[in-house]
Amino acid sequence: MRNGQVQGHPIILWWSVVYSFSVLAGGVLCSVLPAEAKVDYEIINTGINGGGCWYDDSHFIVVKGQQPAPGQEFEVEGLYYLDPNQPKDLKRIDLSPLEPSLQRKIRDVTCQDQSILFHILTADKKRNSVYSMKIGQAPTVLVEKTEGFVLPQAVSVRNQFVLGFAKTIPGGEAEHSSSEEAAVKDCHFTNLLNGYRVFCLRHDRGTKRTWLVNNGYVAQYIWDETIRVNEDGRYKWVPNPDPPLKLSDGTELKQGYLLRDFGNQVLQEISIRQGVYRIDAISFKLNPGGDYLYARCSREGDYNPRRTFFGRICRFPTAGETKQWEEVFSVQKEPNERASLYDLDVNDAGDVVVLHHAYRSSPVLWKYSEGDRSVVELRIRRLDQGVGAVRLAPNGRTISYVEKGYLTFVQMRGGRQ
Repeated sequence: MRNGQVQGHPIILWWSVVYSFSVLAGGVLCSVLPAEAKVDYEIINTGINGGGCWYDDSHFIVVKGQQPAPGQEFEVEGLYYLDPNQPKDLKRIDLSPLEPSLQRKIRDVTCQDQSILFHILTADKKRNSVYSMKIGQAPTVLVEKTEGFVLPQAVSVRNQFVLGFAKTIPGGEAEHSSSEEAAVKDCHFTNLLNGYRVFCLRHDRGTKRTWLVNNGYVAQYIWDETIRVNEDGRYKWVPNPDPPLKLSDGTELKQGYLLRDFGNQVLQEISIRQGVYRIDAISFKLNPGGDYLYARCSREGDYNPRRTFFGRICRFPTAGETKQWEEVFSVQKEPNERASLYDLDVNDAGDVVVLHHAYRSSPVLWKYSEGDRSVVELRIRRLDQGVGAVRLAPNGRTISYVEKGYLTFVQMRGGRQ
């Protein structure tokens, strides 16, 4: 600290006020709101410009940087960590032996199981490396890609694997590599961190997005009628030579979501319409363990006429015998409430935090606690419409969000969580 500044950054403005909020102690699938219970919490405005992720319960990772000029790439100035209990003490993370020129190119910083992951592009921007590190230890290469790119989202720290895709797998129509050694080669990986393995699968042209689960991955599948090909250095659109995907019952799938295993086999289609429920796939969010897929949802009769509002949270188990959506909680006060949930986050315990945007009203934070299945409305001062980047600490006791570019914590002060 020097002249009221912390490591060259403006002094962190900090204030806190103790609030009371109401616990709607309703059970799952229950729309009746019973008696209220009082719980206290504290608002901590850090004054820090930037967001990040939870490393553990007492360390929030902050990414600081700037865009040198309009149209230029964002440059990382450094990674820091902050303890919500000491909001004035922003501490820089030592990234040596990475040179400053490489540190500025850090991208996609994420946190998994008390590890920080990020990737750095090569100078020609045709390849990259994913790094892993712990606070107090030097960053180390977890895996490098010699052709194309791999992102931290393709890495599972808990299960120690990297998921990769290749246009073709040696062996004719093989769906996956024949061995662990072949997988590294087939997907053009190198310098794999000791203890990790690679699952290399044949890339299906219809796969547009993937989410890692503990026993495979969830894939968004869209069959395109035409595809773009390169002929003699020029691109043109031609009819798709591949037919739509066929499911085990013989039906064709042109668009949908699939649960697939590490052999690239389809385990199940994940329907976004199930009984009286409609699921919003755009909001898909996996819990850290990868065994539940969460999403905002609506129930038949919620809106009349039907609108694109989602006032409930549902989840889908990715393992076990029975795999179907179930409602976790609802924040709707009436069937035709013009409101939706956004920016949901979930921890290992199944606690959920989410923003509620209502028509002509300020956003509101809600927290669901899996332990007692209570739903809590956090009655914070009027939030800006642009509030976002909501994150929940692993123990569920602290919530972070970014408002007008500045980081804020909401910390529970005992009682029911």
